[in-house]
Amino acid sequence: MAGTRLTIDQAELDRQNAFMAEQAARDPSGLMPRLGEYLQGSTQKRFKTQTAPDGTPWAPLQKRYARRKRYNKDKVLTLRGYLRSYIHYQVTGGDTVEVGSNQKYAAVHQFGGEIDMPERQATVRYRSVAGKVLFAGKKHKRATERSVTIPVHFVKIPARPFLGLSTDDERRILEILLSWVKDGENT
Repeated sequence: MAGTRLTIDQAELDRQNAFMAEQAARDPSGLMPRLGEYLQGSTQKRFKTQTAPDGTPWAPLQKRYARRKRYNKDKVLTLRGYLRSYIHYQVTGGDTVEVGSNQKYAAVHQFGGEIDMPERQATVRYRSVAGKVLFAGKKHKRATERSVTIPVHFVKIPARPFLGLSTDDERRILEILLSWVKDGENT
């Protein structure tokens, strides 16, 4: 009969059981910073690829916002890079590491949501150029100012998940774990 046969004698079984008991008794605290560093870097790379952990691209910017955005016009979730730079990891226990951001707006970008904008007063500056009315900045000397009331409105922000594990992350975590088991505390 064709096939493969595997025979494990009692001595080999005892050796494997001893190895597993030794690994279970090891302190995983040296492993957690390695995993945290990898996951922090992987999460920050998503801002370059503009994709969620599952590989789907982030929702594009609304055209109106994209036109007035001053910096990083082609990047979603990146105006000046603060959200990306505030992604950190924290070892919260001997066998736990957390990766995330402490920025107030991180959750709304991760999960999406609506922001209620209350009614407010504002002063707008405008000028006339060749028969067209244009908004004017403070540097324009002959602009007309008008006080206006901006009504209550909602800003809908689509979910653009940046936290989570991709299939590449899962593969790499397994490699880091196997390296830690194989090499011991020296890595």
